[in-house]
Amino acid sequence: MSMRRIAATFGVAFGHSFRRPLFIFLAAILLLSAFGLSSGKMQISSGDSEVGGTKAWITSEFAQTQMMTFITLLYYAFFIAIASGLSLLRDRETKVDVLLHSTPLTPGEYVWGRFLAVTAGFVVLMAWQMVANAFFNHVVPNAEAHEIRGPFAVRNYLMPVLTMGLPFLVFFAGLSMYVGEKTRNAVLVFVLPVAALLLCGFFLWTWAPSWLDLRVNRILEVLEPSGYRWLNETHLKVDRGVEFYNKQPVPYDALFWLNRAWLVVFGLGAVLLTQRSVAQSLRGVVAAKRALKDRDSRHEATGVAWGEAPEGVALANLGMKSGAPSFLHSVGSVAGTELRELLRQGGLYLFVPLILIQVLGSSLLAVGAFDTPVLLTPGTSAVAIATQATTLILLLLLFYTVESLERERSTGLSQILYATPLRTGALLFGKALANSAVGVVILAASLLASAIAIAVQGTVPFSFTPYAIIWGLLLIPTFLAWTAFVTAVYAAVGDRYATYSVALAALIYSGFRALTGQISWAGNWALWRSLRWSDLGFFETDRAALIWNRVMVLGLAVLFTAVAVRLFGRRGADAVRTMHRIAPRRLASSAFRLAPFALVPAIAWTVLVFQVDRGMEGGAAKKERKDYWAKNLKTWLDAPLPDIARADVRLKLNPSKHWLASTGTFTLVNSLDTTLAQIPLTGGLDWKNLTWTMDGRAYTPEDRKHLYVFTPPRPLAKGDSVAIGWTWEGHLPDGVTKNGGNTEEFVLPSGVVLTGFSPSFVPVLGFMEDVGETKENKTEPRRYPRDYWKGITRAGYGATAWYPARVTVTAPASYTLNSVGVCTSNTVKDGWRTQVWETDHPIKILNVVCGKWKVKRGQGTTIFYDPAHPYNVDEMSSTLDAARRWYSEWFLPYPWRELKLSEFPALAGYAQGFGTNITFSENIGFLTKNDAKTDATFLVTAHEAAHQWWGNILTPANGPNGDFLSEGMAHFSTLLLFEKVKGPRERMEFAKGLETRYGDRRRVDDERPMYDIDGKRESDQTVLYDRGGWVFWMLYDFVGHDRALEGLRHFIRTWSEGRDHPALQDFVASMRPYAKDPIAYDAFVKEWFEDRAMPEYLVAKAKKVKRGDGYDVTVTVRNTGTGTMPVEVAAAAGERWPKLERNDSKGSGAKPSSSGQSPSYREARETVRLTAGESKTLTIHCAFSPEKVVVDPDVRVLQLRRKQAVASL
Repeated sequence: MSMRRIAATFGVAFGHSFRRPLFIFLAAILLLSAFGLSSGKMQISSGDSEVGGTKAWITSEFAQTQMMTFITLLYYAFFIAIASGLSLLRDRETKVDVLLHSTPLTPGEYVWGRFLAVTAGFVVLMAWQMVANAFFNHVVPNAEAHEIRGPFAVRNYLMPVLTMGLPFLVFFAGLSMYVGEKTRNAVLVFVLPVAALLLCGFFLWTWAPSWLDLRVNRILEVLEPSGYRWLNETHLKVDRGVEFYNKQPVPYDALFWLNRAWLVVFGLGAVLLTQRSVAQSLRGVVAAKRALKDRDSRHEATGVAWGEAPEGVALANLGMKSGAPSFLHSVGSVAGTELRELLRQGGLYLFVPLILIQVLGSSLLAVGAFDTPVLLTPGTSAVAIATQATTLILLLLLFYTVESLERERSTGLSQILYATPLRTGALLFGKALANSAVGVVILAASLLASAIAIAVQGTVPFSFTPYAIIWGLLLIPTFLAWTAFVTAVYAAVGDRYATYSVALAALIYSGFRALTGQISWAGNWALWRSLRWSDLGFFETDRAALIWNRVMVLGLAVLFTAVAVRLFGRRGADAVRTMHRIAPRRLASSAFRLAPFALVPAIAWTVLVFQVDRGMEGGAAKKERKDYWAKNLKTWLDAPLPDIARADVRLKLNPSKHWLASTGTFTLVNSLDTTLAQIPLTGGLDWKNLTWTMDGRAYTPEDRKHLYVFTPPRPLAKGDSVAIGWTWEGHLPDGVTKNGGNTEEFVLPSGVVLTGFSPSFVPVLGFMEDVGETKENKTEPRRYPRDYWKGITRAGYGATAWYPARVTVTAPASYTLNSVGVCTSNTVKDGWRTQVWETDHPIKILNVVCGKWKVKRGQGTTIFYDPAHPYNVDEMSSTLDAARRWYSEWFLPYPWRELKLSEFPALAGYAQGFGTNITFSENIGFLTKNDAKTDATFLVTAHEAAHQWWGNILTPANGPNGDFLSEGMAHFSTLLLFEKVKGPRERMEFAKGLETRYGDRRRVDDERPMYDIDGKRESDQTVLYDRGGWVFWMLYDFVGHDRALEGLRHFIRTWSEGRDHPALQDFVASMRPYAKDPIAYDAFVKEWFEDRAMPEYLVAKAKKVKRGDGYDVTVTVRNTGTGTMPVEVAAAAGERWPKLERNDSKGSGAKPSSSGQSPSYREARETVRLTAGESKTLTIHCAFSPEKVVVDPDVRVLQLRRKQAVASL
């Protein structure tokens, strides 16, 4: 090859690259992304979230490397595929290849020149990206980003490009060029970025279950091309602390270099294959001599002598006629032609299975509360598939539409076609109709696959209705509008690459706004993240907004179609005509003619803007809440409050109109040692026709932006009481959400959920600190002294003291109306049902839940469930029975007569355990799917049942660490119940799940000791739930079963009666007398409660040696974490547990079969105690031939990276 000729072809292609819209748009996108990300939109999840705390720098090498892994796949992959994959195709379409190959230029010089030009062009763009990132991160002032900016270092920006960007560029450019040359089909080139996005973004980046074998995980790290999986699994998943991420370079290992090496080798190999393919195409088909001889003989045998041509036939006899075809006939002809061309292309047959694998895989692997799997239903699968398939189908429609519009020009057919009487509208509509078949085929295949998946699941019946509603009525307008938009852009710019650039920029911009939560119904044309399905009712909260949104999108489709017809050029460019067309008068005339088409989308958009603004998350509601917060924070935060002595509530509901009316009375008593001059109550924003009474007389309190302040005639002394009454009506929800968000409390035809946590049906006593607090005005949480728990402490939620209650609920007769206590009256009159609920034992918080249910009764328990969801009811009922029995025995006898559990629509996915009246969203418990290892239905039911004791009977203190006695104790109780009812195997699997979740979600620098956790920081939740449950289990293990339960009974009995509420320190002090070794107990508390101990065990060496009739196993174990715990090390042979059997009972899914250890399993154990960083070598004698060494075989010590604490022998 001649370097001079390579340089010549390189120079032409390289110079031309920067004049193409493709590169210009990508440069602009990278610039805008650098600006957006400079404010910290994407950070490593590490650092201290408190004000002034050390934050993860966006300028560190780790942060820039992580960002590069995302950008290579999300941005570069598509643009590289277009530039490299179509480079040789473009030469062939423009006939430039004929000229080039008539010169001395060889195929190798031609291919390598093109490849190097494309690669060099994107290297320049990566350099541009580095400069842009550095400029916005270090030069442009940004006060908000000051904490996340570190010192400038060239390495931090250069290394990610060299290690992540360039290998991916070589790989993708080479592979795209080869696919483009080999298939000579532009659409097939686009398979590559879409497939990469599907495989990486939705599978390889996120799929890493706790049970995945470590060797398989390593293989996936090698195969994933962007490098993110390696970075995440090796360095990011388990937080190493902000100092490490901010100041250390990324430590690359052999696994990483293997990953990068195969990318480069594969990319360069693809270029060589492209060179070979081009050379073969220039030589023509190579055939054997025998084949050529056979061909000649066939020609001779079929030859005919020259003779006179047959006499022609008159054209009239052929039935031919001339004239302009009708519009519909033209549309049919164009659509038929395009459809046949579409079916001949291989892209469709690759795209469909790829998309099916992704969308079905994601929906089948969906998880709910505590990462438990959920059952696949027609509605949930339709929404899950729509959420992902929308973006993928939009990309396909973009590729197919542009290539369809470009086909006539690239083949030279446009000069003939555009001169025919075929109308432009018919041409464009026919092409759009045919290309829409792409979406139809994908959705039809997804429908078939969903039906098969649901049938194989064998639990939920299949229904076509949800798919028809979601895919037919909701998604089709999106596809029509997008196709019309792409067509209009192509008609306006007249260039394939400019169209791709504009359309991709629009898609990226819309997607970015959706991902960052900035989009609303008025702008969400693709319905990203806006569909929330419930089998109990279809889009009841946002139905009006959804209809107007679809009207707007259909109007945009018509508008873009009119613009496309108007701008589509069928004649060559003419300077004079162009000047005439852009003259102001002509432009005004065109705009006037198009104005009627813009009327419908403009009206619909305006309606949506007003609906969102006046809705529950709109500007008006936000201002009301912010005014409430600003007006009352300093005056009423932590103000002294009376106790509720009695509550009487009368509620009327009309779910079909979202209407409710509340009348009631709180009898308030001052139990404090000081007098109370004023009493604040928080009301709802949606309350209308509000009136108040005080001691039975009409009263007008001071209205401080919905905080109503009552001033009794004389201050209340200790023991004095006052009765405050109210009457109001309103709608709940009052308006639509911003973009289909959660609706936690509602009055809807599908169900009613009202709680005392907010003023949804009764006022809330006191000032609500969290209402009106936003990112802009958020303050640092209050710092409590470590001894804040001494003295009387308020309840963390609900009332400070127990009180009796009477709740009367009236609603249409078809509903069952549940509240706290027992039902003392249930009457129906004139189509309205009235149920009266009275407490048989005092409670601390009220709630009401209503629905059209069936009933399952157990032993002192009742489950109210929708007839459409009977699947897990038997399992839930038996779990509720077991929880009531064993929690009563372990902790305290259940004080109420009946324990109820009620289902409500999944407009928000949560469960809450009010006294006697638990509420479950339909996708928790009722649609939970049990797998072979963990009974998820048992898990969620046992956890929420535990809140009857830990949260209701015992209410934690309002202050740091109080929630451990609610959520952490609920998890601990679930571990106990698993061990008792299901056996040790199921308890161990649940514990490993908690451990993995904690390891994945903790943030080392943000995590505080358990004594200081207040739930206000980003990483607090996993500490409260997962670490909390684990530490309580280890404390129980340390104290011993009998003594621990005795201590728990004493603790809950002591703290469930008075006005004082316990903090974690109270619990620790209460349990200390039950420890056999108080000094060891104090050491345990110091490490796990006062500090942040977190062991991480590593089996450094392990070998076995034959010794007599047995074997000696020598193993070295190191604690690379912190904390000191005695831990068992086992040398084992065989599988410990027998293979789980699948229980095929209806609605239970795959359930574990309770069984003991396998008879063939053998083990020998030793115990070792390792301090932080310490290694010890121990010898385990076995009377059998061991196969592996396992640290902590019974899963009794919380640790990081449990998978590395195993070694094969």
